Amino acid sequence: MSTRKLAAALLGSSALISASDATAQQVIELEPIQIYGDRSTDDAQSTTASVSVVAEVDLSRTNLAQWRDIMDRVPNFGDGDLNESGFTIRGVNSEGLTPGGAGAPVASLYIDGVQQTVEGTRRGFRGTFDVEQVEVYRGPQSTLSGRNALAGAVYLRTKDPEFARSGKVQLTYGENNKQQIGVAFGDALSDTLAYRVSAEWSKKDSDISYPSLEGYDRSDDFKTDDYYTLRGKLLWRPSGATDVILSYSHSFDGPAYNNIIGPGWFGLGIEYDDMRGDDWGVLEPLSPGAITYQEIRETTVDNLGLEVKHAFSNALTFTAQTGLTHSVTGRHSINEGTPGEMYWVDGEFDQTILSQEFRLSYDDGGLRWVAGLYAAKERTEAFRDTWMFGSVTENENTIDVTNTALFGEVSYEFAPGWRVIAGGRLDHYSQKQEASSGGTAAPSTNYEATEFIPKLGLTWEIDSRQQLSLIYQQGYRPGGASYQISSGTLREYEAEQAHNIELNYRGTLMDDRLTVGASLFYQDWDNQQVEILETPGDSTSYYITNAGKSVSYGAELELAYAASDNLDLYGSVGLLHTEFKDFAINTTDYSGKPFPLAPETTITLGFNWRQGDVGWFGGAQATYVGERMSRIENGVSDPAMLDAYTVVDASLGYKWDNGMSLTGYATNLFDERFYQYEYVEGGQGASAWLGERREIGVRFDYTF
Repeated sequence: MSTRKLAAALLGSSALISASDATAQQVIELEPIQIYGDRSTDDAQSTTASVSVVAEVDLSRTNLAQWRDIMDRVPNFGDGDLNESGFTIRGVNSEGLTPGGAGAPVASLYIDGVQQTVEGTRRGFRGTFDVEQVEVYRGPQSTLSGRNALAGAVYLRTKDPEFARSGKVQLTYGENNKQQIGVAFGDALSDTLAYRVSAEWSKKDSDISYPSLEGYDRSDDFKTDDYYTLRGKLLWRPSGATDVILSYSHSFDGPAYNNIIGPGWFGLGIEYDDMRGDDWGVLEPLSPGAITYQEIRETTVDNLGLEVKHAFSNALTFTAQTGLTHSVTGRHSINEGTPGEMYWVDGEFDQTILSQEFRLSYDDGGLRWVAGLYAAKERTEAFRDTWMFGSVTENENTIDVTNTALFGEVSYEFAPGWRVIAGGRLDHYSQKQEASSGGTAAPSTNYEATEFIPKLGLTWEIDSRQQLSLIYQQGYRPGGASYQISSGTLREYEAEQAHNIELNYRGTLMDDRLTVGASLFYQDWDNQQVEILETPGDSTSYYITNAGKSVSYGAELELAYAASDNLDLYGSVGLLHTEFKDFAINTTDYSGKPFPLAPETTITLGFNWRQGDVGWFGGAQATYVGERMSRIENGVSDPAMLDAYTVVDASLGYKWDNGMSLTGYATNLFDERFYQYEYVEGGQGASAWLGERREIGVRFDYTF
């Protein structure tokens, strides 16, 4: 990535602002934005983190129906390649280079302060109905957030109860029988107690066909994308100094399978345009003698959170956050339960995280500090039963993790406008694992370590509306042990570490009509944990080891401009260079290659227009994602390069003065085909994971 490319991006965005400024003749103030994920501050203007905030007014747009949809407008933030994958921040998958986030994820999803499991992040809470805001933190957050934030974090905050009656109803119908219903209501129970309840359900048929899989008991589940969430929140405010929020949610998520096969698929003449997804079963050519079927995986998630905040004074605040999440993912081959089948699979992933955090925050202007205690217990139980001709092979695995930490950060104004920042986290981690295969128990494994994670920084408050910060921060992912079934040996791996230096700017300019966020960063990674297949073709020979060194650097720019009372403009640019410096799997050397799904350039431009409080409204957004490499797979020395693409979303609606509105929308308006993954097998066949296709629909909203 060159300086010329960065300058061009900045100048291009400045041109957009200059053109808009000519139409603005009045002062329009942008309201301060509260954030929830930065433990050192709750003011987006004061944070030193590289964070993007998508607020409720933006989440209400029809093109942001699910929280992952915001990836189209947040720079250097993207989706994984398959359902069995996380999200990416600055080109790094939230599960790292070990599928399933073995040991610990490198980035986590938090819902109302409750950290989600790996399976709950893949499939769980999905819709943005009645969500207040989503925050995306880029770069290590390990000092204050811990071991699961080496690459960043995503915080999702749902709408809190209010001491006034309010509610909303949402109905959507779109292409491929897309149906969505959302209902929310809240009110005061007394002068000190308020509640809010909400429910959302969504269903959509797949546009991919599976002719060879018709007739199996689970084929309908395979072709349907559906989810729902039930949520309740209770707010107790015994005084103006204390807030207690109790929240509970139950979610189900059964995403569709978006893989298609082509070109020619091993002599059968199947091309991508045929939109066939039955790559397993009788058409699967790579496992002769055994017909295998794709697993259907659906997840339920239960979240329970308790947040207590008490202000001892204007300067000192106490916060306690209790979180419990439990996810259960069923894994069943599509033919399980079908009479006459002789080879099928069923199984389950059961994951639980219980956490408690206490912290004190102090801010008297010149001195700011936060100090806290953290403790968590995690448990993963998994089994996979393979049935073949009446006999069963059972595989079981249990992992118990305990994590405790002390953390803190101090910010001191040593000269007018200048602050020095120092922080650290002392983190203790222990892991115990037990496994068995085919009735033979593996020796249990134990791993324990204590790490100190430092943070140093300098900030310059240029004026009351502009801040520049330079931050150095380390991140880490704990080590552990993996058991290799084929050899019966214990393989330990060390902690993965990252060193990040970042220059951030935040400002509101032009009479508070313009907000700007910009970041320059450089990060190097040591001892990256990777999963290796020691013997090609033998799935029992997998193990985890340390085999990676890499670097990444780049920039992000975000702009939001209130051009007038009726028109808002926004844009973002993400520039990214990633490179493996030392990374080999068996005899395949990936040194010099980029990270998977790490485009060098992402650009978003959009606008929202409204006639007034009532009347017509509309908007459009265009997102460009540059070329990127597909996932790294054992034995594939040159993973496919995925083409760049541009997606356009648009909407037009009308709002009445009674709180009702009707919106027509189109996502991926021009039906741009793009892939998140592609694999070509020696010119004989290929498979690819499709990105979201066009959807045209209509949505009704009623808010009171």
